[in-house]
Amino acid sequence: MNKNSIAMAVGLMLASSAVFAQSNVTLGGQVKLGVDNISVKGGSGADPSATRMTNNTSFWYLDGKEDLGNNKTAYYHLEWDFAADTGAMGAGRNFYVGLGDKALGRLQLGRQSVYFSHHWFVVDYHGAFDAAPNAANSLNVLGTINGAYFAGGFLNNTIRYEAPNIGGFSGMASYTFDAESAETKSNKTWYVNPTYANGPFRAGYFHMARRSQGAMPGQIVGNLDQDADRLALGYLDKGWRVGLLVDRNKVSDNSNGATQHRIAYAIPVAYSFGAHMISGTFGQAKSTKVNGSTLGDSGAKMLSVSYQYALSKRTQLDLTVVELRNEKNGRYNLWNGSMTGALQFAPADAGARTRMLYAGIKHNF
Repeated sequence: MNKNSIAMAVGLMLASSAVFAQSNVTLGGQVKLGVDNISVKGGSGADPSATRMTNNTSFWYLDGKEDLGNNKTAYYHLEWDFAADTGAMGAGRNFYVGLGDKALGRLQLGRQSVYFSHHWFVVDYHGAFDAAPNAANSLNVLGTINGAYFAGGFLNNTIRYEAPNIGGFSGMASYTFDAESAETKSNKTWYVNPTYANGPFRAGYFHMARRSQGAMPGQIVGNLDQDADRLALGYLDKGWRVGLLVDRNKVSDNSNGATQHRIAYAIPVAYSFGAHMISGTFGQAKSTKVNGSTLGDSGAKMLSVSYQYALSKRTQLDLTVVELRNEKNGRYNLWNGSMTGALQFAPADAGARTRMLYAGIKHNF
């Protein structure tokens, strides 16, 4: 896969000047790397800690467009993760080809993101596309059900429609074929996302329905059904960004009727002045309901605070502290930031508190 990815990219970049003259091709991405100290207390009793270098959402892409005339455009996008700390190529992210019309919107086919990150456009950039680490963003509590990952992801074989902006109203809708076959027609993923962005106000509603899926986020045929809803509200004015995110996530095993259900919310706040930005996110996951009954003390609270300094439009420095505190039956962990890389603590670590101190740099190209 790594060799194929590199060969494809080199081939596209070395294409003839005649080809490039017909379209606009951009090579871009971001590199985000830092040093953190992470510690865990109150779990199994080992109280481990480590200082390490970590990669945080480094990726690169090729983006191409061709003007077809009459306000119509053909385009494609090819995007890969990579590990800036080791140089290893990672998994593919977004891969699609599509057609766009200024009045009618865009239709694109390929591997595309569904549900888990689209709320970021509203207000909550913290830990995703700013300089803060992954551990700082609201997905720490919004992305899991007591540590089990059910946030969506990059899904293969997806058709996506993006509506044009009409008076601030827009949105997207998608259908994923990846787990569907002639024998398993019920295996599908629907997603709808109406949005509003006009002046300082932002709002979005996000609904994902997955039927007869297996281990998520992989599109593997199985017995799990999922219904997830997220509401995002934001206000941006005079350097301030304030938001509210509320997430309801329910997973059902249709082979035996077992269910897991929880509600979580996050409040991201940021203030920018000159080259400086101070930001923070408070998040809380309420206790999980298992088969309709509340599993007591199975929630968690999270607080992250960051200071970022822009050396230029492309390069930012960051200092961040994050703390996540589980209730005695809570098993939440830092998003892509634990010492093992796992999102869920082992049963013996229920009730653990995790803290991260981070200093890093991000560069866009």
